[in-house]
Amino acid sequence: AIFGTFLGLFVDKFGRKKACILFCLLEIAINVLEHFPNMYLLLLGRVMGGLSTSLLFSAFESWMVSQHRKKGYPEEWLTKTFGLASMGNGLIAILAGVLAQVAADKLGDIGPFQAAIALTGLALCLLFRWEENYGGHDHSPGMSDDAPEDVGLLDELKTAWACIREHPTISLLGFVQAFFEGGMYTFVFMWVPTLLALVPNGDLPTGLVFSSFMVCITIGGMMFESMVKVTSVERGS
Repeated sequence: AIFGTFLGLFVDKFGRKKACILFCLLEIAINVLEHFPNMYLLLLGRVMGGLSTSLLFSAFESWMVSQHRKKGYPEEWLTKTFGLASMGNGLIAILAGVLAQVAADKLGDIGPFQAAIALTGLALCLLFRWEENYGGHDHSPGMSDDAPEDVGLLDELKTAWACIREHPTISLLGFVQAFFEGGMYTFVFMWVPTLLALVPNGDLPTGLVFSSFMVCITIGGMMFESMVKVTSVERGS
């Protein structure tokens, strides 16, 4: 939450591609730190995890939307892209859960973290092929987005606050997102210990259980595109 307040501005000024690369580097470092039985290093990894999670939910989406508009693609394609991304995310997560279970069975509890290092390294190689883009521009189709504007952090925060005050719906969206994130992270933290309490011998196939959860996300992604055609704000306006 602390990082998220300022990270969006940082991503826009620093560059979305660079921020995505930083995410991969942080994830590799986090998974390396998991190999050390040292509480301070593990706590450092959790702090880095908070930063990388904020990057995950800001840099990649911002880069995609900016490139979409820079290429002049129709705005309605964004809905389809987000729907496909959600469905694809679920499918990949299902496979990731199975892979994590296999890695844990073969290499022990540290196995999934070792697999994550290799896969994140592959993602890092792919990221170097992306074009860079920055925030602070008029993202109309065909507009250039090759360099950041020279705007201070305080000015950016003032502009954002003025926008929130002018449009109350943005505040409502923020509250909805906050409640959703609160419920989601409560579930994320509690599902493993809750299920472990129900398994007497502690032999819980967490990877397979996670894959089952991801099936639900995939179904949601498949439903999203159809539902948004009926319920979208743009359609009702």
